[in-house]
Amino acid sequence: MSDGYQIDLDRAPQVLANLKRALEALVETRREAQNLTTIAIRGSDDVSKHATAELQRLVVDGNLGSLFVALEAYQRALGELINNLETSLLEYHGQEEINAITPTEFALPEDPTGPAGPNYAI
Repeated sequence: MSDGYQIDLDRAPQVLANLKRALEALVETRREAQNLTTIAIRGSDDVSKHATAELQRLVVDGNLGSLFVALEAYQRALGELINNLETSLLEYHGQEEINAITPTEFALPEDPTGPAGPNYAI
């Protein structure tokens, strides 16, 4: 069983774009959920008042694993995933650039006194 995930590097930019769109959708959903805290169920009877209070509590109460808490956790996890993927891609592309460098063969200079002349000390 694997702890991670694998992405075809050719598709990585599209995967990253999709993850960013998903994050934007979560942010928008969280904004919309904020509106639920101001909604009052019509009616002045006790049942309507209680239903309004319960709806608001389920949306924002952190002790219950509310909608806000869940959306915040998803948003944070998705943001971390995006950052990790971007970092991995930068590291990969940096390593690819290093690997593309053609090594040159090392050769000792023909004049052992070095470029500074006979007074050159090693």
